[in-house]
Amino acid sequence: MPEKLTTKHSCSYETDERGLAHWTEAHADAWIGLLETHKQLTRALDAQLTAQHGLSLSGLELLARLAAADDRQMHLTALAGASGLSLSRVSRIIGVLEERRLVDRHSCPHDARAVHAQINDAGLALVRGAQATHFASVQAAFFDQLDEDEIATLARVFGRFAPRSAAACDTKATR
Repeated sequence: MPEKLTTKHSCSYETDERGLAHWTEAHADAWIGLLETHKQLTRALDAQLTAQHGLSLSGLELLARLAAADDRQMHLTALAGASGLSLSRVSRIIGVLEERRLVDRHSCPHDARAVHAQINDAGLALVRGAQATHFASVQAAFFDQLDEDEIATLARVFGRFAPRSAAACDTKATR
């Protein structure tokens, strides 16, 4: 949950003569700009990963989390929690990755009800190549469009809404 700001802002929306709410121009530029930027970037990044590696953004995230995990494996429920995806979606993606022989699924030795996914050497090779593509694409499509002050501003703004997000992203698999 975002922390409360101490400064007050003018109302972010206005109501017209029909009683319909509309964002003010500045607020529309901020909010809709954020949503459109996210939509355009994720579509482009997903399309590029799919074309070059046969992997969606979600598939890349799951493989990267497995690669960074102890013993390169995680419970599917932990993988779902860490990625913010539903357990059923994680299970479907892992099923596709398993069919491609990139991960192996097995029962937890301590709890037969729990299922682990473990990235294998082929999956690790794929995630390394896909991450290189992804990081280069984000650099070109996003960071190269901003100057250092703008990046610092975005870091401050979005860090306020998700203060532990960057720290929670395990980057060991990118080394």
